[in-house]
Amino acid sequence: MSPRWRLVLATLAFAGWISYLGYAAAVKSRDPIVSLVQASAAQAAVVADVAGPDEPVEVKEQGKLWGDGPGGKVEVVNLADARGYAGPGKYLLYLERRHSSWLIVGQQRSPGTDLSGVGKPLVYPWTDDVRKQEEKLRR
Repeated sequence: MSPRWRLVLATLAFAGWISYLGYAAAVKSRDPIVSLVQASAAQAAVVADVAGPDEPVEVKEQGKLWGDGPGGKVEVVNLADARGYAGPGKYLLYLERRHSSWLIVGQQRSPGTDLSGVGKPLVYPWTDDVRKQEEKLRR
C-alpha cells in the first residue's frame, strides 16, 4: 500500500474518531452522578417535592427506596446549605436523623482524603438518569 493511501486511511480513521467523540459528548446526560458513599452513609433515601430551600419538603416516595424514612411534610435542617438545588421540583434526598430532625448526608471521608473545605451536602434532581443510578445503588 502506498504512503498516500495510508495517509488517506489514517485521516478517515481520525475524522471518524473525532465524529464519534462529538456525538458521544452531544448525547451525554448532564445529570449529576449520585454518590455511592453518600448513599451508603444515609439512614434513608426519599424523593421529595422541594418548594424552596427554607421550606419544609413533602416526601413523595420512601418505601421504594430504602431505610426508615420520614413521611409527609418534613423539616430538613440543612437543605438551604445543600448543592444541587435548581428551583422547585422533585429531588432525591439522602437523609440521616439527628435527634428530632432530619439532615441531608454530607461529604464522607474516604481513606487518604481530606474533606476540610470540600463543600456542602448534595441533593439530586429526580430525573430518569438519577432514578436509574439510584436503582443500581439499591441492588
